[in-house]
Formats: sequence, C-alpha cells, structure tokens
Amino acid sequence: MPQRFHAPPTVAVLALATIAATVLSIFIGARPTGFTTVLHSLGGTPADPSLHTILWSYRIPRTLAATACGVALAVAGGLAQTWTRNPLADPGIIGITFGAAFAVALGATLGVDSSTVRLLLAILGATAAAALTLFLVRNADDNLALILVGTGVSASLSALTTILALQTSRTLEILRHWTIGSTSGTTGGDLGVLSVGLVVGLLITAQVARPMDLIAMGDGVSTTLGSDPRRTRLLAATAIVVLCAGATVAVGPVAFVGLAGPHIARSLVGPSLTVCLPVAALVGALLTLGADMAGRVLLRPGEVEFSVILAFIGAPLLIAVIRRGKLETL
Repeated sequence: MPQRFHAPPTVAVLALATIAATVLSIFIGARPTGFTTVLHSLGGTPADPSLHTILWSYRIPRTLAATACGVALAVAGGLAQTWTRNPLADPGIIGITFGAAFAVALGATLGVDSSTVRLLLAILGATAAAALTLFLVRNADDNLALILVGTGVSASLSALTTILALQTSRTLEILRHWTIGSTSGTTGGDLGVLSVGLVVGLLITAQVARPMDLIAMGDGVSTTLGSDPRRTRLLAATAIVVLCAGATVAVGPVAFVGLAGPHIARSLVGPSLTVCLPVAALVGALLTLGADMAGRVLLRPGEVEFSVILAFIGAPLLIAVIRRGKLETL
C-alpha cells in the first residue's frame, strides 16, 4: 500500500493550526472583547470581573469541549469506516451517537442524570444501537445497507429522544442540550466525562490502528501476519463506542465530524490508520472549533449551536462524497 511522505509536515501544520484555533476561541465570544483585556483577565488581574467569569466559566470550558469532541468523533469515524469497510460510515449515521443520546435522555426522564451514570448510560445506548444496526444487516451483501439501516435506526432513536423531551418542561430543559448538540454551558463534570472517554478511547485506538491496517488488506493477510481480526474488530468497536459516548454526554449528538475528518485526512496523508487517525483528530478539532466560534458571532448577541453550523458544512460534503463515486476506505 503506497504511502505519502509528507505526513510529518502535515501533522505539524495542522497541530499549529489547532493550537492557534484553540487560543483564538478564548478571545471570541458573543460579547466583543479587546485582546489586552482578555490577557489581563487570563493573567489573574482582571480589569473586568465579569469578563474573568465569562472566560473561566464559559469560554475556556467550551473551547476544551469542542476540541476534545472533534478529536473523539473524527477518530471514531476513521475507525468506523475501516471497521465496516464503508467510506460513508459515521458514528452518527450508523446509530451510535443517537443511541448514546437516547440512553442519556431516558435516564434524564427517569431522574438519573449524574455525570457518572450518564456516561454509563451513553456507553450502553451506543453499544445497543451499534449491535442493533449490525444485527439488522448481518445477511446483507452490500455495504450500503449498513448506512441505510443505520440512518433508519438513528432517525428512530432521534424521534424517541424528541418524544421524551416533550413530556414535561423539566425534561425538555434537561434534554434540550442533547437534542441540539452544543458546547454552551459545559461544566467541569462534562469535561471530566469527555476526558475519560477520550483517553480510554485513544488508548484502545493506539492498540488497534496497526492491526486494522492489516485487516484492510484482508482477514487472511491479517491472520498470516499474526493479527487476530475478530479481537481487533471488537477492540475497534469498543473504542468507537467509548469515544462517541463521551462526546455525546459532554455536548450532545453531533453529526458529520466523524465523516468529514477521516475523508479530509485521507486526502492529505493517505489511508494508513497509523498516520491518518492523528491527522483526522486534528482536522476534527479544527472543524468543531471553527463551527463553535462561528456560532458565537453569526447572530450576536445570540448564538447558533455548533452542531447546526456543522450540519450546514457536513450535508453538502456528504452529497459531494456520494456524487464523486470514487470512495476509498481507510
């Protein structure tokens, strides 16, 4: 499998761009603020106490959440595309994201909404949705069936989540976060859950990236080279579920990042997961950070949730990918 040799410069450029976007995100908000004023507030000598609160309680947490969410979903998308051998696979499209959201919504409706329980519910919901999707397409020969069935499962779970949200005003307020997908109001508990899911998911991903590359060449080749395809797929599925569950608990269901990140990364550095996934992670972070910043300024002093911005970006991308007809799997 031919590889491109400009991966290190690409990673360096994207890493610098991600750092720059992360810093810029702290300075951009619905309330226009001067550069010097923000620096003073960050340094512990706030000229404006209210700005100090805005920075440390709102902008910085949501910046961290957007960055981590983009990394988690892009890596999960890259694994999902290789795991299913379908370049249109996306954690949201195949049901995982909305499975997690529905489980969290059900817990909130029943009055169970602590951060730890939400994470467990999200993992269970994501696992159940993925298992249901795979069960329904177990006899299908066409990989497109996975996308179609997954889309149906996602739509059903989304509808059920909406029904739960409309039961009472309290439930609606609790679940508004999950039905839209937003970094606004991110708490320390949300960041903790997201961090745990991200770290665990990335550790598993580091173990399966190389074996997944071998599986891409065929199960026979993978077995000959000493890899266990079944174990590798199980670990990859676990990583996808954990990454998506953590992101969903923190910011709600977010679509298209898992589709766009891997495709952009593959166009830059080639299909090998060991190189592509780090690039996809950086691309995913840039997408979510960019969408989050855009949402803050488009309708000042109001705000557009970053999931809505991503939908405007992602829908045309998905159509373009399908119309191209030349799809590579990771």
